[in-house]
Amino acid sequence: MPDKYEVGTAANHYISQLYHEALKNNLDVASMLKTIDVSEDIFDQPELRVKTEKLATFQNLIWQALQDESMGLAAHPLPAGSYFMMGRLTVNQPTLHKALNLAVRFYAMVTKAFKIKLTVEGETAFLDFTLCSPERDPHHMFAELLLLAMHRYASWLIADSLPIIECHFDYPPPAHITEYSYLFPGGHTFDSHKLGFAFPAKYLKRAVQQNDASLKLFMKRCPREIFQRYEADYSLSTELQRLLWKNLKGGVPSIDSAAAMMNMTKRTMMRKLKSEGTSYQQLKDQVRLDKAVTLLTKYNLPINQISESVGFSEPAVFTRAFLNWTGVCPSQYREKNSVEN
Repeated sequence: MPDKYEVGTAANHYISQLYHEALKNNLDVASMLKTIDVSEDIFDQPELRVKTEKLATFQNLIWQALQDESMGLAAHPLPAGSYFMMGRLTVNQPTLHKALNLAVRFYAMVTKAFKIKLTVEGETAFLDFTLCSPERDPHHMFAELLLLAMHRYASWLIADSLPIIECHFDYPPPAHITEYSYLFPGGHTFDSHKLGFAFPAKYLKRAVQQNDASLKLFMKRCPREIFQRYEADYSLSTELQRLLWKNLKGGVPSIDSAAAMMNMTKRTMMRKLKSEGTSYQQLKDQVRLDKAVTLLTKYNLPINQISESVGFSEPAVFTRAFLNWTGVCPSQYREKNSVEN
């Protein structure tokens, strides 16, 4: 996952995908790159991160040129300005529930590019998305942007980070999976039958804290705002992920050891993680998966070495865990998703 000093940056994957989409749509890419002060040498270089500001400006330029917020990644265009108009329509609603319901209705009226469904089951709410032409989004960038845009907007509306219990992706773990721990905090399920995220239903009752004036400022910062998490000051889950990432090879700390490192009791840490929509086991699994995918797709290391690097004493145990996380064994995943491919 990104280190603290890299939080203002994004994985190379995103700007590279924007670049290829711009080329595919015959846009004046040279002029755009000059505007954001980026050289073509940076693209398709997974080890090179890019400033979020440059990424957001590039995306804005493509939006303006195409007049399509889907950037051609959907069979039906998403008219430029749709996100802002959704905000204008929903920002004065009394609660998050009413705002999201209105957002769902708005998008159903203005585009056929996707559908959104908000449902509640007991104590859990689900915001699910259906792309009408997923074959046009082979690298899942439009899918990611939809989830990010709605989660960030919902968090901003209530002036608090909306905890994600679980994100469901209807595709395999991507090569840039390390970014997901930051962009999509909480649990991740890949190869799911649906695309969307679950969050505590009680947040639907939260009052909207914004107004028309603050909306203009928020939208002025978009799409940069989409690539950054809404956090008041501190996220325990993010701090623990950084701790686990640094300590993987030496052995994953026990929950008691991790709590001690965070200067809190085990019970307090468990309670705080639950309030953030996650658990210590989920964080351990996610960090191990992130690290394993990075090593499998970017480095030609033997499986036993990767197993050790992500904190497993036996390759067989690692293989079983990886199979449980992704549905395929490590060697199969490498064959299908290697950067060289």
